[in-house]
Parts: sequence; structure tokens; C-alpha cells
Amino acid sequence: MRILKQAFTLIICGVWLVACTSSSDRQGESSHAEKVKLQQYMVQGKKLYETYCSNCHQTDGKGFAKLYPPLAGADYLLDNLPAAACIIKNGMEGELEVNGVTYNQMMPANQSLTPLEIAEILTYISNSWGNESGLSNARDVSIWLNRCQ
Repeated sequence: MRILKQAFTLIICGVWLVACTSSSDRQGESSHAEKVKLQQYMVQGKKLYETYCSNCHQTDGKGFAKLYPPLAGADYLLDNLPAAACIIKNGMEGELEVNGVTYNQMMPANQSLTPLEIAEILTYISNSWGNESGLSNARDVSIWLNRCQ
């Protein structure tokens, strides 16, 4: 009977150790996968940004005078990623305040961009030039775009 109790105790301890180790490994794998995905979005986002955005917002994200708002350190962008997704897709007319400065230049729509491409652009601009916002994934961007007003 004593051997049976010891065996049972060892089995329980073994299962517990395996469960704890597996959880840590899964978290590490998940974290690694997220880092890889972020890097992929950054690379593709930069290419898309250079194609669709840099003519106005400049390659350094600083915008252009009082015509085009900066994206580098832009309070509006970092506080309103869902709205930024809508602006990228649908364009915008009217005033927009960024870092205390009012801009009133039309931004053209980019209707041909997919939610994934917009997610890649958002990830790039919200993690470049001193911005640190993390990954904007395509699923969230799809939801945001469906809610655009």
C-alpha cells in the first residue's frame, strides 16, 4: 500500500511538472510567433507606406509643414488606431488636430487596400519614429473598418 501511495504521488508530481513546463513552452512559442509576425508586418508595412503614404507624410513620418500631419510621435494616431484605419481606407476631409496643430488637407482614400495591408501599414507607422504601439492585426482592422462612419 505504501508503494502504491508513493507511486501515485510521483505520478501526480510528474504530471504537474509536465503541465507547468508545457505551459511555459507554449507561452514562449506564442511570444516568439508574435515577434515574428510583428517583424513581418513591419517589413511589409514599410513597403506599403513608401508606396501609399510617404509622398505626403514623408519617409521620416514628420509630415510636411502645415499641409500634412506628422505620424512620428502623433498623439492622434497612437490614441485612435481604429479611426486611423478608417482614414487610410476611406480618406478624410476636414480638420484634424495632431499634437496641438490643426491640419485641413484632404487625404485620399485607398479603397484597394485590404484589411491585412492596412494592418501592416498601421503596425509600421505605430512602431516607427519613436512610436511604440505593438501589432495591429488584420482581424482587428477588419472589425474597425466595418465600424467606420
